[in-house]
Formats: sequence, structure tokens, C-alpha cells
Amino acid sequence: MKTLMSTIGLSLALSVAGAAQAAEQLNVVSWSGYFSPDILNKFEKESGIKVTVDSYDSNETLLAKLKQGGGGYDVAIPSHQFVPILIKENLLERFDPVSQPYYANVVDNLQKPTWDPQGAYSVPFIWGTTSVVLNTERYKGPLDSYDVLYHPPAELQGRINMFDSTSEVIDTASLYLGIPLCSEDPKQMQQVLTLLKAQKPYVKTFSSKAGSIRENLASGEIDMSMFWGGSSLRAREMKPSLAYLYPKEGVMAWVDNMVIPKGSKNPDNAKKFIAFLSQPENAALTQNFLKHQSPIKGVEPFLDPSLKDAPELHIPTGTKVVFSQTCGEGAIRLADRLWTSLMR
Repeated sequence: MKTLMSTIGLSLALSVAGAAQAAEQLNVVSWSGYFSPDILNKFEKESGIKVTVDSYDSNETLLAKLKQGGGGYDVAIPSHQFVPILIKENLLERFDPVSQPYYANVVDNLQKPTWDPQGAYSVPFIWGTTSVVLNTERYKGPLDSYDVLYHPPAELQGRINMFDSTSEVIDTASLYLGIPLCSEDPKQMQQVLTLLKAQKPYVKTFSSKAGSIRENLASGEIDMSMFWGGSSLRAREMKPSLAYLYPKEGVMAWVDNMVIPKGSKNPDNAKKFIAFLSQPENAALTQNFLKHQSPIKGVEPFLDPSLKDAPELHIPTGTKVVFSQTCGEGAIRLADRLWTSLMR
């Protein structure tokens, strides 16, 4: 009996120890290259929680991952227009961050935003704009319109990258054409498809992987790309001749948000991570690394001086800024058909 009890006791001890060890894990899925080793190391040192990071290169890919069971993820970072879709699909845990002290750090206009009006499912992580970056050594022409992207001159033809993201490509094309976002009009979507098909022979790659785009711009593999403002700043640090455009048609804007996927095995650790990233000093570490704009108040004293005058982060007065929208089912179906046709 004593041997049996000892065995049971040992098994229970190992089980408890194993559970404790498992509890000190955190599985994050985010846009490619979103976390510096420094900020992950700081969190692990302060919390004792080991972070594992997986990545995706479009909101559509994240949606597919979560629909397939979530992959054991505890934190994800979708763009704002996809948050309502994930909520509707019952793919997110409600954790009411609005009730937490750190939520007061969020800038006022992003507290209880339209995509999460109760502040129940998400916390803003980073925000920015989407436009075009190009190499001014190769191209010396006008920089005031998306004409250069959709009707590229000879020196840029075959040297273009477009995002591999249905929503972002269609949104930017719609902005250029003056078509409402999330249009459910087949004729309007045909205009978008016609534009993109005419451009496609001049496109070298379709990729939304920020690191690869930066490297290809720096090496001269490509000379123009759809890109995000902060990512363009990081690319310009590698190649000073790169310029980020503010076209007369406007720029798209986005907010990436921290959420907890349904079925998270470590929800308490997820909440600790989100609270950690929402502190001004840590949010500044994120901004210093990604170069995008921070949605957290009080980051300024901790920012790198290079960010203060960076044109990629300071939208010129008078620029039209359009936030991506959550599309209805009709618009999503049309967009999917358009993308399938474009990729043939």
C-alpha cells in the first residue's frame, strides 16, 4: 500500500508540475516580424512566461487558421476590419479589457472603437497607413498619384510587388478608382478587376511579408511595392533613396488589435501579455521596432529620435485617410471571385 501511495503521490506531483510548466507558456500568432527579441525577452524575464510566435501574412490567412481550430493560439493580432468577422464567427474569447486599468492608456479615439464598441474583445496594438514605396533612384517622375503603381512607366515594369491580401489590394484599387469600399456592385468590382489584370504583367511578386519586401527593396530586386508606412521607414533606413507616397487619391489606414482566440489554453497569460504591451514604455519598444504609430498614450519620452520627423509617420495636412471597413457577405463573395480570377 505504501508503495502504491508513493507511486500515486509521485504521479500527482509530476502531473501538478507538468500543469504548472504548461501554464507558463504563451502561443502568439501575428503578422510576420511583429515582435523584437528585446520585447519578448523583457516579458519573459518579468513574467516567467515563455512566448512562442507563429506568423501569417494576411488577415484572410489568420481567419483560416482560427477557423481550422486556432492552432492552440493564445493571442492573435488581426486588423480592425476583421475583428467583427472573428466575433461573428465566434472565434474570439470575450475578456472585457475595457474594465482593466491599462485600457486607460489607449488613445481616446480608439477606446471602444466601432469594430469593438463595448471594448470587450480587443485592445489596439499598433496603427498606420498603407500606400506605396518606390525607389527614387530608378524613377524620377511624379509621386502624387497611384498612377505610378497601376500604370507603371517602363523603368518600373516587372519590378513591382503587390500585397498577397485580397482586402488590401482591393481597398487600394477602389480608393484609386473612386469606388466605395466593400462594394457589392458587380460592375464596380469588374472595374477593379480590369485595373488589376492590366497591371499584373508588370508585377514581379505578390507578397505581404514585410521582411522579404524590405530586403527585396534594399537589394534592388524590386523598386516599388504596396507597403505600410512604418515598414517603409524601416526599408528607407536600409536604402535612403526609397520614398513613401501620399497620393492625391488618399491612403488607407488600419489598426491592428490584440485579441484572445476562442479555446486559448493560457488565457491568463494572454491577458498578462496584452497588459504588458499596453504600458507606455513597452508600447514605445514596439513602435521603435516596427516604426508604425502607437495607439498608447505617453510613449513619446521613450521613442527613438529618428521617429519624430519621419515622413512615413506624419501624414501631410489635407491627405485623405480612409479606414478599411468590415465588408458584408455580398462584398466578400465578389472580392473572393475577383481574387480567384486575378490569380489565375
